[in-house]
Amino acid sequence: MRAGCACLAGLLALAGGAIAPRPPGAGAAQSPSRAPTRLAASPAALPAELDPIIRRVRQSVVRVLAIHPRIEPEDQALGEPARRRAQVASGVMLDGQGHLVTTARAVAGCIAIQVRTPDGREVAGNLLGLDPVTDLALVRIPAGLVPPLPLAPAGAVQIGARVITVAQSYGSLPTQDVGRITWRYDEPRASLIQLTNVIYPGNSGGAAVDERGRLLGVVVGGLGDVQAADSLAASASARGSTFAVPVGDLVTLVDEMRRFGGVRRGFLGVSIQQGLIEDPEHPDAPAAIGVQVSDVVAGGPAWQAGLRPGDLVVAVNGVEVNSPDELMRRITTMSPGAAAELLWLRADQEHRARVLLGSTPDSVIAATLESARAPSGARRQEIEAEMQRLQRELRGLGAPPPDSSLRR
Repeated sequence: MRAGCACLAGLLALAGGAIAPRPPGAGAAQSPSRAPTRLAASPAALPAELDPIIRRVRQSVVRVLAIHPRIEPEDQALGEPARRRAQVASGVMLDGQGHLVTTARAVAGCIAIQVRTPDGREVAGNLLGLDPVTDLALVRIPAGLVPPLPLAPAGAVQIGARVITVAQSYGSLPTQDVGRITWRYDEPRASLIQLTNVIYPGNSGGAAVDERGRLLGVVVGGLGDVQAADSLAASASARGSTFAVPVGDLVTLVDEMRRFGGVRRGFLGVSIQQGLIEDPEHPDAPAAIGVQVSDVVAGGPAWQAGLRPGDLVVAVNGVEVNSPDELMRRITTMSPGAAAELLWLRADQEHRARVLLGSTPDSVIAATLESARAPSGARRQEIEAEMQRLQRELRGLGAPPPDSSLRR
């Protein structure tokens, strides 16, 4: 057995990005107990009777501008300071205290957050928490500037339900589309719904609402999306490939981000990498199988269960795992204190154990949040001029054409 791919650094406590399960046909295995239902996608118009609802929802959807440092290769060679780039996302106001939710990918690692309200005011945003697993972040602005959206009951998120997406974009105009919920993936604190609605660059973090204007979920991107906010050429997602975090999970996740700065998830206490075995028929192409343990936290849950470096984990709770992402998803969607049944191989011998999962260490949550937070005081003033320049450039950009490449 040989280890392949680069080792996934760090502990199995917090994912480094959103782990979005793919819909059927896109390669992700589904648990038999959660076999998803699908509804055929069909084009949707914008009926006139929805205009009042869309106008009302727009008042609760903001534009989030995150300023990030970017070191170009030529700058490094010349010893020049890092340049800055902007990422645009949408945000949804949740309450009257100024709490809004947006996407973690947009704000993580930024040096400043600026929020533009629907009436054109621009205010600084303070990052309170983020969850890379679901790609959500909680930001606070001064209270009373933006009205909150009412929340739909969790039972309203049903296959076939009509849904309206309302979001901001790289241009100065908001975007909206009407579609339906075609698929849902139910996993504790990591559920997703799939929509037929089309989204554009900057729409991630936007609102998915029902016909009464109640929040059904928050848009987190489209299938095949990679760093979409980095590309102004990026455009509409293919119809039927838009994903959102449903309101039931959203309430729980936001509460934890507000209280702890992140989401406390199951913690195994291992570093892992892809497991590989040599294929006699194809010696130059080893086969991927299981997940190899490269390191174990002494005294942690995995250590106490008997896992050691070099072991090959092949199943969790009776479900086969064949990649690090699969194992991470199984563990991080479980709550701290939950029991996980592990099956692993060591020297061709099977080993089984019941592991009581720990909780994501506070130090990991704090470090993740601290590295993502915007500065204050002198550093904020230092970049103010640059932010204003970027705002002027962004205002001059229209909405992307609908026939460009597939991106968020």
